[in-house]
Amino acid sequence: MREEEPLVLQPAAILGGAQVLEESAPLDAAKWYIAPAEGDGLEYALPKGALAGKRYLTADLLLDGKFLAVFLLRLHETASGRTFQLSFGLLNRCSARMRLPLEAVHQNRWQYPREGAWLKPLCSGDVVDLREVDRVTLTVLRKADDPVRWCMTPLVATQEEPPRCTAPLLPDGALLDELGQSRLHEWEGKSRSVQEGVERLHRQLAEVPSARFPNEFSRWGGWKALRFEGTGFFRTHHDGKRWWLVDPDGYAFWSAGVDCVRVDTEAAYDGLEEALTWMPDPEGEYAAIYHQTEHGGGRSINYLAANLIRAFGKEEWYARWAQIALALRRRLGLNTVANWSDWRVAREAGFPYVRPLHFEPRHTPLVFRDFPDVFDPRFQEDAAAFAEQLRDTVADPAFIGYFLMNEPT
Repeated sequence: MREEEPLVLQPAAILGGAQVLEESAPLDAAKWYIAPAEGDGLEYALPKGALAGKRYLTADLLLDGKFLAVFLLRLHETASGRTFQLSFGLLNRCSARMRLPLEAVHQNRWQYPREGAWLKPLCSGDVVDLREVDRVTLTVLRKADDPVRWCMTPLVATQEEPPRCTAPLLPDGALLDELGQSRLHEWEGKSRSVQEGVERLHRQLAEVPSARFPNEFSRWGGWKALRFEGTGFFRTHHDGKRWWLVDPDGYAFWSAGVDCVRVDTEAAYDGLEEALTWMPDPEGEYAAIYHQTEHGGGRSINYLAANLIRAFGKEEWYARWAQIALALRRRLGLNTVANWSDWRVAREAGFPYVRPLHFEPRHTPLVFRDFPDVFDPRFQEDAAAFAEQLRDTVADPAFIGYFLMNEPT
C-alpha cells in the first residue's frame, strides 16, 4: 500500500503581537518568529478531519536567547469547543524536533518523554476527535521578560514516525562546560576552573563542624519558646485553640525545608552529546555519574556528582555531600529534609525528614491512567502492601511523616 502524503501546514494567521521576521533561518524551510507576550503565536487552518488517519505531528524548532520558553500546542474542534493541549519547553540555542504521537488526543497519557531539546511534553485539556479537528494553534505559554524569538519549520502531519533528532544544530557550540555549568550564562560565583570548584567543595566540608541551628531552636529544630509534653516522636497537639506539630522533645515545630535534597542535577543527554564539553569514561572512576532513566527517558549525566568525585574521590563523595547538605540546612535554619529527598541520609544523621511513598498496585485495576479503583475488593490487599514501606522508619524519632504519592496524573 502506498504511504499517504504528509500534510504540511503553514501558519494561516498570526496571533496577538507575534511577528514573522524577514531573516534567513538556520533550519531548512524554517522561518523566524518573535512573540512579545504570553498568548502570542501562530494559527494553522486545515480541512476538518485532515488529521484523521495521521499518527504524528512534527516540526523542527530552535529557541533563541538564553531563557526557557514554554509553548502551548492546541488542537481545536471549533464546532464543539473542545481543545486538546500539549505544553512543552525548548532548550535554548539547540534545535529540537517535536514528535507528537497523535494518539495523545485520547488523554491516556499525561506526559511523554523529553527528546533532546524538546522538553517535558505534558498533555491537558479535552479528549478530541481528529475527525473533528479543524484548527491548530501554537502560542507562548510562559516566558521571561524578553520577547520569545524562535524559528521553526512548517507543522507536518504524517503516518510514518518521524526520525529522532540525533545531530541538533548548536549555533554557539556546547551548552555546558566541563563542570556542568551553562556556557550561555554568567553569574556571580560561577567557577572558572575545575580547581576552583574543588576548592569550594573542600571549604564547604571544612565548615560542616561549625554548622548549628539558631539558638532559639531545639536540637530537632523546634521552637524553644513553646513546649508541650515530649513523647520521643513527632506528633500533633491541640491546645484548645489550634493544632501544633511537636518535636520529639515536646517543642513546637514549624517544619521548614526544601524538596529534593539529593544529588539532583541529572542532565538527559540522548541526542545532545555534542552539547556537552566533557563526558568521562562510563566504566571508569566516574561511572556513578551516568544513569539510565526510567520509563524510556533515556540516559543522563550528573555533573554535581562528577564534581564531588573530583573533590573527594569515588568512595567518599556521597558521604561528604550528605555532610555538606545537612550542615547547610542547619546554618540556614531549615529543619526538615522535605519530600522527594534521599531521606535515608537524614535518618542516619538524626535530622528531621519526611518521605514519599510509591503505590504500585499488583491486584487492583486502574480506572484512569495511574489511578486505582479504590472500591475494588483487592484494593485493601494492595493498600496493606503499600503501608509496608513504612516499616523501616516506624521507630525513628526523626521521622515526621509521609506523602502517600505524588498527585494522580
